Amino acid sequence: MHWHYIAACRELDVSYKVLDISGPDWLDVVEQSGCDAFLARPSVQSSIWKQMYDERLRILASAGGHIIFPDVESLWLWESKRKMHYWLASHHIPHPKTWVFYNRKSALEFADACALPIVFKSDMGSGASGVMIFRDRSDLKRHITLCFGKGFTTYRRSPKDLEFNSILLQEYLPDVKEWRMVRIGDSYFAYEKVKQDDFHSGSHKFHYERPPDKLLDFVKHVSEVGEFRSIDLDLFITSCGEILVNELQALFGQQGSREICRVNDVSGRMIFDETTGEWAFEPGEFCRNYMCNLRVQYVLSLLEARSIIAEKA
Repeated sequence: MHWHYIAACRELDVSYKVLDISGPDWLDVVEQSGCDAFLARPSVQSSIWKQMYDERLRILASAGGHIIFPDVESLWLWESKRKMHYWLASHHIPHPKTWVFYNRKSALEFADACALPIVFKSDMGSGASGVMIFRDRSDLKRHITLCFGKGFTTYRRSPKDLEFNSILLQEYLPDVKEWRMVRIGDSYFAYEKVKQDDFHSGSHKFHYERPPDKLLDFVKHVSEVGEFRSIDLDLFITSCGEILVNELQALFGQQGSREICRVNDVSGRMIFDETTGEWAFEPGEFCRNYMCNLRVQYVLSLLEARSIIAEKA
């Protein structure tokens, strides 16, 4: 997926290098690169590849002085339902009731008494590839036994890349609407994900309108709490108006340069005016190259700010 960043750098006339940090000499590769900032695009096709990125980016960040974007914390959370749940719960951010078990007996006891239907989610998996809805208690218990035995994987990963000895279950919420809310830098985007059958994710059906202020306020709050500047929040809106975080991702599915915020059939972005405290729609095209143009521009602003601070010092 790095070619999106290459295209963005070329369009913006920004010099770049492509670095491979998968080898044993990865630290030398980074230190000898001469780069001022690092745009990271970890792979989640394999859990071991994701683990490699998590380990090495965190070490790189701990060494200090490096700009890594998206930030290491949000990339660590990315594509892990367990980590996301822990982060949301610890920061008191509303999300569907979720239970994580590392003990087979406890999970089976829970299955004997929990309300049905109930949702299973694999730790890694996008586009509903790792989501199952259980309406039968016997089926649920068989799946728990599988997860604590042979293990589970999704069709998007290798059959040998198994998750086992843990399971994540989540309350089933019928009749909810789902909005995808995106923040990159100080640009905000939003659209409604239209439900097909049991799922919103992966339906590839979208509805565009001016996003409600309460949803924009919500994503602004969460991104400020986490200091995230490349983030997608998939939000459930219940029939009583409650807002719940269904997904939190540093990187997310996007079709090329499809504009994902449209008001009255005009593409653009939402901007928050800190002076007036109001949201404003700004027409334009902002989603070039998988939205990587915006990411590169934001990193350039970080480098400029660092340069100004250095000059003053």
